[in-house]
Amino acid sequence: MKTTSALASLLITALASTAYADHSHIEEISVTSQRLSPTAPMIISPAEEPVIDTAALLKRVPGANINSNGILSGIAQYRGLYGDRVSVHIDHSPSLTGGPNAMDTPLSYTPPMLLKSLEVHRGIVPVSIAQESIGGHITAKLDRGEFTDQDELTLSGGVSNRFNSNSGGFSNAVKSVLSNKNHKLSLLASHDEGDDTRIGDDDKLGGTQYRRSRYDLSYGWQNDTTGLDLYVGKLDTRDTGTPALPMDIKYIDSDMAGADLSKTFGDVVVSGHLSYNHVSHAMDNFSQRPEPIPMQFRRNKATAHNTAWSLDAKWPLSLGEGSNGFLSVGTDGNLTVHNATITNPNNTMFTVNNFEDAERDALGIFTEWEGIVGTWQVQSGIRYTRVSMDSDPVSATGMMGMNANLLAKTFNSDDLDKDYHNIDLAFNASRVLSSSTIFNVGLGRKNRAPSYQERYLWLPLPASGGLADGRSYIGNLDLDSETAYEITTGLEWDSGRAWATPQIFYRHIDDYIQGVPATSMLANMVSTMMSGKMALMFDNIDAKMYGLDMGYGYVLSGSFSLVGSLSYVRGRRDDSSDNLYRIAPLNNQLALQYEKNELRLKIESVLYAKQNKVSEFNQEEETSGYGTINLTGNYQLTPKLSISGGLENLLDHRYENHLAGYNRNSDSDIAVGDRLAGSGRNIFVALALNW
Repeated sequence: MKTTSALASLLITALASTAYADHSHIEEISVTSQRLSPTAPMIISPAEEPVIDTAALLKRVPGANINSNGILSGIAQYRGLYGDRVSVHIDHSPSLTGGPNAMDTPLSYTPPMLLKSLEVHRGIVPVSIAQESIGGHITAKLDRGEFTDQDELTLSGGVSNRFNSNSGGFSNAVKSVLSNKNHKLSLLASHDEGDDTRIGDDDKLGGTQYRRSRYDLSYGWQNDTTGLDLYVGKLDTRDTGTPALPMDIKYIDSDMAGADLSKTFGDVVVSGHLSYNHVSHAMDNFSQRPEPIPMQFRRNKATAHNTAWSLDAKWPLSLGEGSNGFLSVGTDGNLTVHNATITNPNNTMFTVNNFEDAERDALGIFTEWEGIVGTWQVQSGIRYTRVSMDSDPVSATGMMGMNANLLAKTFNSDDLDKDYHNIDLAFNASRVLSSSTIFNVGLGRKNRAPSYQERYLWLPLPASGGLADGRSYIGNLDLDSETAYEITTGLEWDSGRAWATPQIFYRHIDDYIQGVPATSMLANMVSTMMSGKMALMFDNIDAKMYGLDMGYGYVLSGSFSLVGSLSYVRGRRDDSSDNLYRIAPLNNQLALQYEKNELRLKIESVLYAKQNKVSEFNQEEETSGYGTINLTGNYQLTPKLSISGGLENLLDHRYENHLAGYNRNSDSDIAVGDRLAGSGRNIFVALALNW
């Protein structure tokens, strides 16, 4: 299958249960030039989805959504869990977020116009896929081109350009690939830039400007038994607003490098991956929003790096008569270090060493069997992961004198080193019930050790990994790992003309980590002095989540079809009557599509119900329901040139997205403290040329 440019079709589909387990139970967005079957769940084109942040594409996947803190700072949510609980890989490498408030979210490293595929594992994630996947797993892959079947080198690639009227923004991308059947050299580059977003009534959403460049150079080699890929990349983000957070992005300068190797020895396939990432990240509260008084100027310089690897072997293994399959055994690691220093450019004596060599090292081993047992396709595995955490001493000078120094002294005198020992179990099974129906069931036990913020945030600050609730948090050295027990079951039904993939799930989480009232009088004094509110301390509670999601569709005729996606999740504390914070409300997307020859058109309805099941503890506000209408179209002018365009929010409806944060930027037509409004009407047009 020949891969096209980033303006080719994006497919979201639940892969058939007859696929091997490392690909089963996946919702996938993949770039392909293949004409889809009439019952394909959903077709999306980047030109028809003029998103800047790849995370926004998750709204198309049943059960998935995005917590939006800024144009480039979307945090992936899946079935009510988000942030570090959702594992994200870029190609085969665990993602690295450099800032303590997740401004450089994992999917911001993969611009949509360079995207090859976005895979969301539906249900229970196999243990071989990721170390900590309590909230699901996502893999984003860049489009680095393909090998050919010829000896001669061939040059291929494409350029694409898009304009968005709402922000006056431009997105440009180029891909160039030189390849034959053994060698592949590719160069990718993209640039996104725009001004503030407009909302209904032509108001301005201040602090939503953005500027990002992404570069990637790779080399691949293969023969009949061996494959090798090497890559280096760079992300350069400048002067980008995050209005839901107390600071904006001054710059994010990230370097990435990695290698992927696969080798076949007879019936045994060995795969290995190695990567290194380094992030230098600066943010402040004065360069992109109205300046505070001089004593409240803040600049935060954060750095982070990680080294990650995995190695596994897979070979045929039968469990007895009537069964056949494959056994996998592997190991992986992810070693991370974070630093963050807060200063005031108006006061050289003011310094807060917020995180000082905060280490989080995860080492794991796993085994997994997948195959056929009688009439069932089965995948089952077990994983052990040790997470070791430590920190160097912290300090503060020139601020609030004795209280901050006492907090630092108390923190430094405590035992900062701790190991977490987690065991994950995953079981997935599928069975054909009829020619049109497949039954799926999954059982899992998944764990997540605390993040470095949740343990080592010693001073009350809103550096909470992007929670964006306006509260100051303090860490807890006594946190336990979260442990989730989950069951999911559903059907894949396809009658030839209609189809649906419903799944229901229930998840109970022991030791769920969230903020509770801080018990430290000193921390509360400092927090009240800085923010006017007492601090929250990360602590373990019990929680539960349950819900339903599905993709569905119906073929009306040879050219017309309906496709939709429905999602519902309920999140509750199990130790009190409160609800969990920032949970997506019931939502449904339904599109009428027309496709004939070179023309494709779509009219789409997006509906979100009100969300009144909110967290009183986090002082979360309720939101009303809303609906928007979108129009998109694509026309293939020539075999190599296409044009796309459309209208988002056709009626310029003003609404509030429940997963958006609260405004912190006073240079806006939305009051500080109000929830950020959704984007107003946007006209977009895009061109793509391939060769």
